Order: sequence, then C-alpha cells, then structure tokens
Amino acid sequence: MTGHAKSSRPNLRRSQIALRLISAALIVSIVSTNLIFLSDLRESTLRTTEANLKRYNLTLAEEADRSFKSLDLVLSSVSDYLARRGVTDSDSYQRTMSDQETHALLKEKVTGLPQIDAVTMIDAKGKLINFSRYWPIPDINVSDRDYFKALSSDENLETYISAPTQNRGNGTWNIYLARRLNDPDGNFMGLLLGAMSQRYFENFFAATAPESDTKISLVRSDDLVLASYPHSAKTGQLKADGGRRALQAGGSLRETSEDGHKSHKTILRSARMLPNYPVLVTVTLNEESELRNWHGMAKLLLAMSIISGLIILTGSVAIARWWNKQALYAEAAEATSASKSNFLAMMSHEIRTPMNAVLGLASNLLETKLAPEQRRAVEGIHSSGDGLLKILDDILEYSRLEAGRLSIELITFSPINVVKQSLDMIGPRAAAKGLTIRTDLSDNLPQALIGDPGRIRQVLLNLLSNAVKFTPSGTIVVAVNCVSDDRSTARIQWTVTDTGIGIDPDKIESLFDDFVQADNSIRRRFGGSGLGLAISRRLIEQMGGSINVTSTPGVGSSFNFTLALAITSDVAPKEESPTGVTDLHARIAAGGRPLRLLIVDDNPTNRAVAVQMLSEFAIQCSTACDGTEAVTAATRFEYDVILMDMRMPEMDGLEATRSIRARGGPLATVPIIAFTANAFAEDEQACRDAGMNDHVAKPVRKNALVSAILSALPPLQARNAADVGLPVVASEPTPSGDVGRDIEGRPEVGSVACPIESAPTARLYVGKAAFAHLVAEIGEQASLDVLAVFVRDAEAKLGLLDALNVATDRRRIEREAHSLKSAAGTFGLDRLAGLARDLERRAPELSEADYVVLVAQIKTTFAAAQRTPVGDDELVEFVA
Repeated sequence: MTGHAKSSRPNLRRSQIALRLISAALIVSIVSTNLIFLSDLRESTLRTTEANLKRYNLTLAEEADRSFKSLDLVLSSVSDYLARRGVTDSDSYQRTMSDQETHALLKEKVTGLPQIDAVTMIDAKGKLINFSRYWPIPDINVSDRDYFKALSSDENLETYISAPTQNRGNGTWNIYLARRLNDPDGNFMGLLLGAMSQRYFENFFAATAPESDTKISLVRSDDLVLASYPHSAKTGQLKADGGRRALQAGGSLRETSEDGHKSHKTILRSARMLPNYPVLVTVTLNEESELRNWHGMAKLLLAMSIISGLIILTGSVAIARWWNKQALYAEAAEATSASKSNFLAMMSHEIRTPMNAVLGLASNLLETKLAPEQRRAVEGIHSSGDGLLKILDDILEYSRLEAGRLSIELITFSPINVVKQSLDMIGPRAAAKGLTIRTDLSDNLPQALIGDPGRIRQVLLNLLSNAVKFTPSGTIVVAVNCVSDDRSTARIQWTVTDTGIGIDPDKIESLFDDFVQADNSIRRRFGGSGLGLAISRRLIEQMGGSINVTSTPGVGSSFNFTLALAITSDVAPKEESPTGVTDLHARIAAGGRPLRLLIVDDNPTNRAVAVQMLSEFAIQCSTACDGTEAVTAATRFEYDVILMDMRMPEMDGLEATRSIRARGGPLATVPIIAFTANAFAEDEQACRDAGMNDHVAKPVRKNALVSAILSALPPLQARNAADVGLPVVASEPTPSGDVGRDIEGRPEVGSVACPIESAPTARLYVGKAAFAHLVAEIGEQASLDVLAVFVRDAEAKLGLLDALNVATDRRRIEREAHSLKSAAGTFGLDRLAGLARDLERRAPELSEADYVVLVAQIKTTFAAAQRTPVGDDELVEFVA
C-alpha cells in the first residue's frame, strides 16, 4: 500500500464519522420540523373550527331571534286589535274577544308561520277566551302554568318565555311567549299567549348541524334548556351552564367533559345570546372529530419522516461504501475514472430521487388547507428543494450528456440575436488579437424560432472561441442560413469559418471524442481539456441536429451545425444590452442638456413605472393621459422621444401617431416608441405602419426600455440644444418620489408623494417575482409609491365599471379593462389581469347579466388580493 493510500485512511474514517453525524442531524431536523408543523397545524385546525363554530352559532341565533320576533310581532298586532275593539277592562276583554271573528283573526295571524303553533287569549283567571287552533273554544284553564303565575303576580313583568310545556289539546311540546295585558289602571286583565313549536327548532338544528356529533341547545338565561339537538326527553328539566361559561370566555371555550363511561373528552363550545330576548344558543363539538383530517396528515408526515430517514440512511451507507471502494482502488487511474462515473450515477439515484419524493409530498401539503404562515413555511421547503435539485442538475450535467438524458428548453428566440450576443462576448478577444469577425446572415431567416437559445449559444461560443484561439491572423466569418422552410419548421445552419492553422485530415474523425485534440502539441501550445467539441457534439445531437467540420492545414477550418426548429409568430424577446444604462448616460451627457421625454398612457400606474425606471437619468418627463393630450403636447413642446400606448380613450396611440406625423416638420421624424401590452407580431407591425419607430411590450423591463430609447435617438448632430433654441444645461436625475409632470408642467395627478406619519397603511398580496423585478428596476420605495398609485387607480376603475352601461359604453369598458389588465400584470396579479383580459375581449358582445357577473368577479379578486395570497404571492404594505 502506498503512502498516499495509507494517509487517506484516517481522512476516510473522519469523513465517515462526519457523514453519520450529518445523516443523524438531517433525520432529527426532519422529525422535529414535522412535529412543529403538526403542532401548528393542529392548533390552526382547532382555531379554524372555533371560528366556523362562531359563524354557525351566529346563523342559529339570528334564526331563533327571527322566530321569536315573528311571534312577538303577531302578539303586538293582536294587542293593537284589542285597542281598536275598545277593550278597556277584564269584562270588555272577555266579552269582546270571545267571538268567532276574533278566532278567524287569530287563525289568519299564524297562517304561513310554521314556527308558531297557536295564539291564545287568556283572561285574568287563566281561562281561555279565544284560541287560533279550535272553534268553539275548549274549556281549559292555564292558571297553573309558570308563565301565568309569573305575569299575574308581577305587575312590572311585561313578557315571559316559558319552559317547554306539553299542550293539553294535541300533546305537542311548545315554548310559550306570554305578554301581560293591563287595564288603564295597571290592573291585570289577562294574557296574550303565543306558542312556538319546540320541534321546529330541533328540526332546524338537525338540518343545519355541520357534524353528526354536533350538540345544539336553546337555553333560557336561567340555564333552562328550551330545545336541544339531539332531542332529549328531559328537555325543560335540564340545566346547562356551559353556554354561560362560554359567554364569559368571550363566546367560545375549550373544556373537558365526561361521557357516560367517565372518560374525559375535550369539547369545543360556542355560545351567543339572541339580540332581543333573554335566550342563548350553544353549540358543542367533540375535538376528536374535528381532528380526523389532522390525524390523516400526521400519519402522512410520520410515513414521510420514516421514508426520509431510510433514504438518508441508505444514501449515507451507499456513499460510505463508495468511499471504501475509492480507497481500495485509489492507485488505479482507470478504476478511479470508472468509480467517478458510478458515483455520479449513484448520487443521481440516491439523492435526486428521494428529493423528488420530498418535493412531491411538500406539493401535496400545499394542496391542503394551511394557515398563511404554514403555507409560507412549506413553500420555503419546496423552494429550497428546487434550489437543491438545480445544483444537483448542474453537477450531473456531464453525466446526463454521456447518457443522452440532457433536458432541452423550448422557448421563443431570435436566431439573429443569438449570433449578436455571442459576438458581443467573443468580440473583445478577437480584437485583442487583431482578428476581424464578419457575419453573413441569410435574408430568409425566420424572425422567431422555438428551441434552446442558451444551448445553441453555448455551442456557437465554443466554436468561436476555438476559431479565435487557433487563428493567428486573418478573418473569422459567422454565417447563418435557412436551409429549408415548410412554414412550420425550418432547418437552420450556423457556420463558423476561420483562416487558422487547420486540422490534419487523419485527425478530423476523432476530433469530437472526449479529451481529444488535433495533436499533443496543441495542448502544449494552446491548453484546453479537449472536452469542448465533445460537449458541443452531444448538445447538438440532443437537440436532434448534427455538427460537421471541413479543414485544410495551413488554410483554415469550417465548423457547422444544423438544427430543425419550429417557427413561431410570437415576438422573440429583444436583446438586452448590459451596457445600455451607461450608454444612455453618455448619450445624454454628450448632448449637453437633459433629454425631453413624453410618456403617453391612460393608466397612471404604467406612467409612474416608466418615470421611475428613468429616474436615474437626466431626463425631463412629461405625461399625457390619452392621444388627444399627446398630440397637443407634441405640437406645443419639442420632445426628443415619445413613449406611446396603443389602447387609450378618446384617441388611441395609432391615431395619435398618424396625427403627429401628419403635421410634418420635426414631428415627422420625432422618435415614437410603442409602449403597450399588445405584444403580438401583428400589433408590432401595426405600430410601425402607423409611423412608430420601435415597440416595447409591457410589463416593460428597464434594459429593454433604455435600449429602445437609445436605438430611437437620432445621431447627435441631428438634434442638439442649439437646434431648439434652449440653453445647454446639466440636469439632475428625476427624484424617485416624483412620477413626472403633465403637459402643463404641473405635478401629475396621482403622483407619489412623500408619506406622512399619519397616513394610513394599506396592504396587497402581489406576485413575488414580478414585484422583486420591479424593485430591482426602480428601487423599493419607488415600487411602493407606484403600487399605491395602482391601488387608487384600480379602485377608481372598479367604481367606473360599476357605473358604466354595457349597452352604450362598450368601447369605454374595453379601454378600461385593457388599462386594468396592463397595470395588474406589472405587479404579477395574474388572476386579476386574466379577468380584465377576458372583459376586454368579450366587451363587444357581453350581455348585461354576464357583464355584472364578470365585474363582480374582478372586484372580488381585487378585494381578495388585499387579504389572501395565491401561490407564491408576497404581502406588501405601503402608504395608501
């Protein structure tokens, strides 16, 4: 055994100990995290149940109160009837009210009220005078009833709710609401008695009970149970003080109760008093039944913890075994290389697969009902897992290339931009060697293709790098040709030709093999691993293409690769130059005065975003709200650039551009850039047909906007300070708190002002990625200011949409929806933007009913964004 192998043994043992400790720490962290999560989830579930119980109790209390109120109103109307019939004392009460006309009136009063069983008139001795249920009136005396005793003996008591009482006529159980009748001297002359069916309450409780083990009681203020579900034969005799305890605890209470087997169970109890009567409703649930779903989640997380622990143990054992094998075969270079490949494959299987399982289980958790804090925690776990998988993807890329398992991205891109971006990176190296790089781009190249521009650029950069490396002097030519085009698919060939040292014919065949160069002297002279062309070949083959080379020693080489790519009509993303910001600063400084810019958009949020993006530059921004204002501003002031929205009220951007161009003179050539959410190819063509110079799609990115302004500006000698008669002055950048000036020079309405301490704070859930990008573009405070503008404008638009008539204001509705769609997209409010897009698209043929429904959905979605996150939304608080 060599000295190196001997010295590696202690390191191996230390590594194995560290591996065991890390594995144990991971298992402990997984178990503890799941326990904390389960504890939080259990408490959240119980709190949600308590909140739902309170809402349900409120419904029951309102229904019970309405039932008592309806009976109370019947008794009040009967009392008014007594006054109209001239009843003044006991004799006139008994004489006047005992006729059949009064019976018919009482019967009519209870018709259609299922909760009222009967209405009765009772004299001062307890005898029935009249009765809504029977005629003739039965000879019944109720002087022994609790309500009669209470009201006849207490002249200060006006009404009384009785204990449940069995009717002597038909045997039904009723709850009586009795009202005392007094003569003008205050003497007792009888009762008006209303009977409510106990069964009505119990049936209503049974029909609405959320769980089979729910217990509901209607309880008088002295704790006497009036009605209950499930029904109890002892109703009217039972006393229940749990409701009073719940009221004292604030309306809800968790407490332990004993069942018939003397086992203790925790129950959730909610109580609420009726608004107008001394009666309360109590609802009781078993805690265990409400935690059934939680128990299922606990079992799932337990299984997840066990599986994760087994995976970690299996992975650590596998890694330890691999380390042992590495130590045994450390002296053999070939065995070491093979072991490395096995290690990569094993890591892919042992780590990537269980990580996918963990992410899948986390995704399942995200589909359950979670509290906002818990959802953010699980989303953090999921996001961290995604990040770990991305790192593993990078590590295993070479292994996947060898196995032919590399994933290819399919996005829209411009083949010309790929060449330009590659030349931007390789150009300085070529210039340093005195080499010339030319491009030869075919005229029939499609404007946009679908493929993986990153991989294509990687191959092209490798070929260009080799060309620069192996060309001592002369020229490098990059050619792109469309070999064939059937309108759906194009075969594109990229070719890199140099005048370098060339390659021997007998070396070409092995040129694309791993770790191979033309000859050994190449490695000594130029360095390199010999993997570049091998990786390029595998990338091209993974994308379904081929790569070839022709070369003549001493003359040069020509490498080409061909790919079949789908053609698309979508607009390819514009190339964003990282030097655009510096170039625009330099361009403005060279002009000797601030740049004058007019921003035309009907949405104040979009205007504010544009102004804030340009706030670091010496630019004087004016704003206009529609095409008419834009034409007026352009004719009164001379601007260097105009940013023009397409869809606006009164006059749209296309018509405004034509009107500006038609005035001739400087306005015929002033740069006008389309600044719109309409991002299709036909929209861009319509802008150019109207006379615009360029097109920037919303939501706009700062680099794209800066690049468009730079491209649109004419040569410096064509427009300078002297041409327009203005002094040459330096200007400070627009402050971030000012969103620009209107065409009269006043601060724009809706501009963001500095917050004051007493200003109210508002909140909104916005798209995390979209808002983070906006903050990166214009800064945090400016983003908050723009968000405040958006919220105010959105509220105003929603009010306007409510007021508009779909039959006469379709064009206005379409414009307002378009504006709302664009602004919502800026902050990643995808659901709101989608509904606004739907309203914009359907506005020409919407019916009145569909319009009302769609506007209501938009308002609900906007309101929900102020309360509840969706997906990866984040809460942003700002000064309203």
